[in-house]
Amino acid sequence: MSRVLAGLILTVLCLPAQASALVDGWGRSIEVPTHPPLRIAALAPHLVESLFALGLGDRVVATVSFADHPPAAQDLPRVGDAFALSWEALAAARPDWILVWGAAVTPARLARLEASGVPVYVSEPRSLAAVATELKVLTAALGGAADVAERFQRRLDALPGPGAVDAYRVLPLISAAPPMTLSEEHFVNDLLAHCGATNPFPGTAGPVVRLSAERLLTVHLDLLLNLSSVPLPANLRLPAGTVVADIDPDLVVRPGPRVIEGAEQLCARLAELR
Repeated sequence: MSRVLAGLILTVLCLPAQASALVDGWGRSIEVPTHPPLRIAALAPHLVESLFALGLGDRVVATVSFADHPPAAQDLPRVGDAFALSWEALAAARPDWILVWGAAVTPARLARLEASGVPVYVSEPRSLAAVATELKVLTAALGGAADVAERFQRRLDALPGPGAVDAYRVLPLISAAPPMTLSEEHFVNDLLAHCGATNPFPGTAGPVVRLSAERLLTVHLDLLLNLSSVPLPANLRLPAGTVVADIDPDLVVRPGPRVIEGAEQLCARLAELR
């Protein structure tokens, strides 16, 4: 072999791996190396759930408070919470890919994360279909189990869907004192729609809608979905005939792979009202 040919081969072998691009939840184009990242900082509970579901839990080197599922996730190093990070702890984890939740990241924080030179993926699914899409994107980027997204999609397709039945009026209550629900910005309203339900108090200003005790009595409710993590207070007055359903809030408000289970439980409870 000539020295020239040997030099060309060595040059090719030393070239960096070509990067492919994907689009994150904010529509940003993210470059992902051909070789999947091995040290991932997943800075939201639903992202940790997604990575473990894809069989990639062993690659997570840092996460945030409340990332508690599956149980193995409870042993992961913490670098703050979804809204406040320890930059020193994050740097010490040496991630080669960072996943953040769009609802918790500010432009300034995103810029600081990007300044580290590590690719940053923003997750912000606003519908169940978007959760399925994100699982597919993460699978393609990280090499996870492809059947996870496929199973999620099949279960999503099996839900009644919007317009399948006369719309139930369902109030997803995240706090009883004071009464508060989620605004139409939150993907939980898409979850309701897949069960043939609507939120009578969707609101548009901000992520949550605060309700007065009087306003709560002004509409007919078929079902109150208690997402407050605690039993409703005995003095909470509800419209006559309202059925109360308790479903694990994490199955409803976290836009990860388990949200389809929450949707199935809600659809089943509504089917009992027919």
